[in-house]
This record gives sequence, structure tokens and C-alpha cells, in this order.
Amino acid sequence: MMIFTCEEHVDIAIDQYVDETEQAPDLLPVDNSEKQCHFCSKQAVYVVGG
Repeated sequence: MMIFTCEEHVDIAIDQYVDETEQAPDLLPVDNSEKQCHFCSKQAVYVVGG
């Protein structure tokens, strides 16, 4: 599971990942500027996942 997120929604993405997988996620910067935030239409800056 990977969740792309903007700076504003990173906390929500981490909470969602933990709720669904019951594991701590990796938090990595996004290399591809074409990805959009899962929660809004802003450009993603992080990917939450493992």
C-alpha cells in the first residue's frame, strides 16, 4: 500500500496506513512531480507506505 500525499495531509495518510496495515509506514519524498495527493488535488511531496 502506498499513499501519495501533500505536506498538509501527511498525518492523515500515516494514520490511514497504520489503521489498514497495523504497521509503521516508511515516509519518503516523492521523486515524480506528476503525482497528486490522495486527499486533495495538490502536488504530492511524500509517499507513505512500505
